[in-house]
Amino acid sequence: MRCRRQRLWWSAMPLVAVLVACGGGSRADPTPSPSPTASVTDARTVTTEPEQAQPTTSSVPATPQSSASSVPSTTAAPVVLEPLTGLPVRDEASLLRPALIVKVDGHSGARPQYALDQADVVIEEIVEGITRFMAVYQSSVPEVVGPVRSARTQDMLIAPMLDMPLFAWSGGNRKVTALVRKSPVVNLSASSRGLKGVWYRTKQRKAPHNLLARGAALFAGAPETSHRPPAMFGYRAPGADPGGRDISGFKVAMASTRVQWVWDSKRAAFLRTSDLKPHTVDGGGQIGVDNVVVAEVRYRPSKADPNSPEAQTIGSGKALVFTLGRVVVGTWTRAKTSQPWTLTDKEGRPISLTPGRTWVELATPARLTIIDVGVKPNEVPWKTK
Repeated sequence: MRCRRQRLWWSAMPLVAVLVACGGGSRADPTPSPSPTASVTDARTVTTEPEQAQPTTSSVPATPQSSASSVPSTTAAPVVLEPLTGLPVRDEASLLRPALIVKVDGHSGARPQYALDQADVVIEEIVEGITRFMAVYQSSVPEVVGPVRSARTQDMLIAPMLDMPLFAWSGGNRKVTALVRKSPVVNLSASSRGLKGVWYRTKQRKAPHNLLARGAALFAGAPETSHRPPAMFGYRAPGADPGGRDISGFKVAMASTRVQWVWDSKRAAFLRTSDLKPHTVDGGGQIGVDNVVVAEVRYRPSKADPNSPEAQTIGSGKALVFTLGRVVVGTWTRAKTSQPWTLTDKEGRPISLTPGRTWVELATPARLTIIDVGVKPNEVPWKTK
């Protein structure tokens, strides 16, 4: 993927600083540097701010040679964080990589999905009686992802918060297709011409649950003006208290799909169950994430198809944030499509997530049940009405 030189220069500057700091044989400053105090400046960068230096009273100045050899530099380089996970950057290429949204099939015939566990963020939305996923990749590139399915009008209410993301989907009806084409996304439809080496159908699945895409080929379809997305959430500093109360997990009815997340202290993750079975990915392994955000929303009939529900993700509603084995109850707010959700607790304070992968459940109100500590999941009923 080619990007503009100016964007490449400024985007790569923080990582260059990290690489220089990590190289062997660092040179000391000619004069002592004050000890740094770490502070988090935003959701993507950690910097160090020096304490105010005290004036020197020595009457015999040290020579530059003795100062440089005896006092090492204490200035720490900034740590660049991934915008969608809050974790330190490991792949230099991600500094220039846009977000990629892939519409992944949620039907039982599509399980186990490919690379769903590798997404930075997954947004689960209700479609016609079941659920479908908006899997967002940016910090890494999946080898193969899918099965890929069609888009809905509700996707174009969510995608703009990622600032011109790549949007991979199998296609849709005439009205949905027209909406995607005029929305602020890079249209990577399977029906588009010019995309080579992206799509194929596996013989191991039955249609329509067999359309797969190659991740690297999808990212290769990004225009040279593509850039990193903004952060979707705020993240806690290491050791910070997440707040809330301890729980074992929760159940939520997403139309006919029964979703359960249970905290696993050994993996330090919430493990997912779909329709009473562990939700696994191709190649094995149950899906586990660091955070689950439940945003209670209203669904209305889509203007493109009255049988298709459309999640109303602009406005406000109840939010439950599950992180580090706890739940924090609060509110989500979002003023316009170009902005992410703002999460606040009951006192109006920002809710911060654990750095790592996050799932967002766009659930209808009054469909969630908390599994308290010491209670077995099968002892907790489902709320379906």
